[in-house]
Amino acid sequence: MPSADRSEPRPVGARRAPRWSALGRALVAVAVVAVGCGGDGPPEGRVIQLLPTSAPAGSWEWTGDCRVGPRAGAGCDPAGPLIGNAQLTGNTWNLGAADNATGGVRMAITRAGGLEVRGDLSSAPPCTTATCVAPEANTWVRGFPSVLYGIDQCLAPTSPPQSRDLPLPRSVRSLAPGLEGITTYDTRAPGVTYTVAYDLWLNPTDTTTPCRTNGTLEVMVWTDYDNPALLPDSLRVGTATFPYAVDGRPDRGVDAWRIYAANVFEAGRTEPWGGTVWLVLDPARRVPSGRVAVDLYTALEAVGGLLENNYRWRDFATSYYLNTIAFGIEFGPADASLAGGGPAPFAFDLSAYCLVAGSGSLATAC
Repeated sequence: MPSADRSEPRPVGARRAPRWSALGRALVAVAVVAVGCGGDGPPEGRVIQLLPTSAPAGSWEWTGDCRVGPRAGAGCDPAGPLIGNAQLTGNTWNLGAADNATGGVRMAITRAGGLEVRGDLSSAPPCTTATCVAPEANTWVRGFPSVLYGIDQCLAPTSPPQSRDLPLPRSVRSLAPGLEGITTYDTRAPGVTYTVAYDLWLNPTDTTTPCRTNGTLEVMVWTDYDNPALLPDSLRVGTATFPYAVDGRPDRGVDAWRIYAANVFEAGRTEPWGGTVWLVLDPARRVPSGRVAVDLYTALEAVGGLLENNYRWRDFATSYYLNTIAFGIEFGPADASLAGGGPAPFAFDLSAYCLVAGSGSLATAC
């Protein structure tokens, strides 16, 4: 799915002064005692295993010609392959067509059930045709190969089957406190601008066929990135506190996450294609490799606090529905150029990815 604008943004609207110190303390308390807004959430500690997978080993390639589905003979498949309750999405949404871009992005399931992502693009210009959404394409990002759980934005019919332990869409309020994402990955990307991130999509209705519109919200949670990927200070709106763990070592995450926002306005409005909130782990704490657990429930609480306190959105937890939880790597030219076509070689290995509904411990391993 196309990401929101990564360039210098339009003004994001009048804001009250951030009030994150008190909110951060409250969020830590929520995580420690594992209580909060949960309602009809799944049983505590239920694991939805996405990787490693029992799916057969295989390899698929996405290019500027095949942005949604991988190459298939003389054409493109309509969507990425399904692997149990997940889907591989090459998502080269902003990569120029084959006459300008050479190489592609390969995603492969290994015999051990893990995922290898390899980029061998010697040229990676942005998409400039009518098949790309022009307002969002003003960015260095060329694609977001990822493992997707839930409903793919604007591509609901080809979405993967879901676990009954975490059916989506689901209101934020009805998510079980302690919803965690746990991944084990290794990033080797010295030749590109990149982020390693969760990509969460939310909509103000519980539709099972979501598509980006005014009010759609993308929440990105970055656990690794390089400096050129950092967002401009003009987008920064505060800091957030929510727990995470690295290689089994828990961290309460006090003021560990920088918050950025773009195309988010007062009273629930966004740009016609939606708005974006980024939660970016402090540069000194970013994790290039290892097992990383993130409390996604409390992260969404932080987003709700920001929108309600700074932008006068109303009752985010009740009125917004989570549709998609994807995890992968954004990539683009090493100089973070918006229009340039520099090479984009990279490697990203994801050996484990699971979602845990209602644990609150950050101790579960995939």
